Amino acid sequence: MNAPSAAPPPAIGTDAGQTRLRADGPKPPLGRGGWPLPELTARQQRPKRWWRHPAFLVSAILTILAMLGMAAWMVVSAMLSSDVVVSDIALTVQDGNAHLDWEGPDAAYSVYAVHGDGTATDLSQFVIESTEVWLPQSTGAFESDTCFVVRAAAFADQPVALDAAALAREGAQSVCVAQAKR
Repeated sequence: MNAPSAAPPPAIGTDAGQTRLRADGPKPPLGRGGWPLPELTARQQRPKRWWRHPAFLVSAILTILAMLGMAAWMVVSAMLSSDVVVSDIALTVQDGNAHLDWEGPDAAYSVYAVHGDGTATDLSQFVIESTEVWLPQSTGAFESDTCFVVRAAAFADQPVALDAAALAREGAQSVCVAQAKR
């Protein structure tokens, strides 16, 4: 067997085409010198247009929301109007007792008896179930010339009138004993 011939130990950087690791002369610095990070220059910023400014956008959105809320509130309040209007008033006198009945929303009502001489008597304490009044003959609250006026309790501080304009203005109605069903 032939033993392989001993090859010369490799030498780094001595053969042609290989870089020499040991360079003669001064060594170059590793960085560019000075500060390791590049200098940042302030970039010229264009001012935002007024319609793209966040404060304008927020105020515009809030204004639109407020206007939509107001419109919704007005629609709902118009649909659910709290105006108390009396309608379909009916008076029945039977066995000397008077039964006054009317249509209207569930609200507080004032009932008045206006006698032939023009004096008005408040009968609101006799209201039951908000749209009905029973008046026994023993109360002496009505006679054959008496008219009843039913209106919202909000008008209680105003004088009672039987004319059509005043009744329409208050949403009230009247009926007289002479017109009663018997």
